[in-house]
Amino acid sequence: MDNKETKNNKEAKNNNKEADSVTLARKDYDALKAKADERDAYCDKYLRAQAEFENARKRMEKDKLDYARFASDSLILEFFPILDSLEIAEKHIKEAKDFKAVQEGVDMIQLQIQKFLKDIGIERIKTEGAKFDPHLHEPIEAVEAPDKEEGDILAELKTGYKLNGRLLRPASVRIAKKKT
Repeated sequence: MDNKETKNNKEAKNNNKEADSVTLARKDYDALKAKADERDAYCDKYLRAQAEFENARKRMEKDKLDYARFASDSLILEFFPILDSLEIAEKHIKEAKDFKAVQEGVDMIQLQIQKFLKDIGIERIKTEGAKFDPHLHEPIEAVEAPDKEEGDILAELKTGYKLNGRLLRPASVRIAKKKT
């Protein structure tokens, strides 16, 4: 019985070895090996491309944060001359005896500010002689005005601004209404 069991065990092991192994011609083996090597090379290229993509994404995210953090540098540099003019005007106001000269200086600073705003794409919203537009104007007060049509803007209470055509702040206005 022991011989029979040993013989059966040996046959079972041989059958397993035969099931685990495949016999191929050398030519077929070389072709399969070449395909496996090609697959490994593509897998390696894919992993490297994926890593490069991740690195580029992280680098772009960092650049974006840096740009947002330092984008206003040139704006601030352009604003410094206006600030300098205000400081000079403040000194002269304390010593001034001629109010007209002070007023002219303030007017020049106002022009500097308006030019600065225009240069960076900020424009004032037109209110004088305009009709009320809910997309551009915020009505603060409605006043009966018999000589005006309803919705005519009577006065600008606070200036409104657009940046490159996009509304930044609506103009606060007083509008005419019909007599009730």
